[in-house]
Amino acid sequence: MTNREIPMKQYIALVAATALLSACGGSSDSNNAPQTGEVAFSMTDAPADDLQQVHLTIPGISLKPADGERIYLELDEPLIVDNLLDLQGTLSTAVLPPTEVPAGRYNWIRLHVLSGDNNTYVVDDMSGQYPLYVPGQQSGNEKVRHVQLVSGFVVPVGGEVSFTLDVDLRRAITKPTNKDYYLLRPAIRMVDNSTVGAITGTISDALIEDASCTSVMEADTLEGNAVYLYSGTDATAGDVYLDAQGEPADSNNPVTTANVVYDAETDSYTYEIGFVPAGSYTVAFTCQALDDNPENDDALIFPAQRNVTVTENKTETADLPEEPPVIASE
Repeated sequence: MTNREIPMKQYIALVAATALLSACGGSSDSNNAPQTGEVAFSMTDAPADDLQQVHLTIPGISLKPADGERIYLELDEPLIVDNLLDLQGTLSTAVLPPTEVPAGRYNWIRLHVLSGDNNTYVVDDMSGQYPLYVPGQQSGNEKVRHVQLVSGFVVPVGGEVSFTLDVDLRRAITKPTNKDYYLLRPAIRMVDNSTVGAITGTISDALIEDASCTSVMEADTLEGNAVYLYSGTDATAGDVYLDAQGEPADSNNPVTTANVVYDAETDSYTYEIGFVPAGSYTVAFTCQALDDNPENDDALIFPAQRNVTVTENKTETADLPEEPPVIASE
């Protein structure tokens, strides 16, 4: 924490003192009351290939009001996410419970990540464990660094807002060449939980067995089958392709992705995408997800896609391939 950050405990004490002084002055002017609201954050993730476990330790978060110094919110106990890969689809874990903060517009949020001593690491498909660093931590000089999400939001006066941070691991995690560690990039999208829905569906066996498939069997799981989500209808499906800063390098990047898994109870292949803001989208299936290297512009094949409209607080079904419409006989 720097001298330009205000610890949340100090802010609460300041609010209490301000309220007490107003009461002692006998003023009935409601404008003297502190303007606050409540905000909460949770975390989910989009999948990553070739990893069994992503373990994170988060001691706190910072928020930057548009007007004012940044506020550091230290968690009562560091949040330990044993495996971020378990939080896919509509699953999430709380990062910050409903917390009183100054009302108004905020410019960004930072997740502070603790490295070292097995605090933050990944386990690959070969069961090898490697440190996971925020860029800069690998030098050993700083145990706590942050990933910053520049996504504005508003906390209303006297109101409550709740957001989910979706860590897109296909974008976020990279292994530098010839290094024995992984890096965590700020590939995070933030969604307002009051405006989101979900998408679920099945994938036909014919698509799973398509001639273009490069999927492989790992243990009892067929890996490499995925559904990519794009903004807008009839979108052009493209791979995950990022620039040196970890930002989308072209306009065909997906919003997020979801792995296709086998459901033994229904004997079918299914997918689920959670925390999707209401709107129009395109979902596209590929069985070449293992070939999707975010540092390259890969020419993946998407043998099926369809449009889907998401409504808040509802789950839409979007099977692939899309069934042709039934034409009533005259």
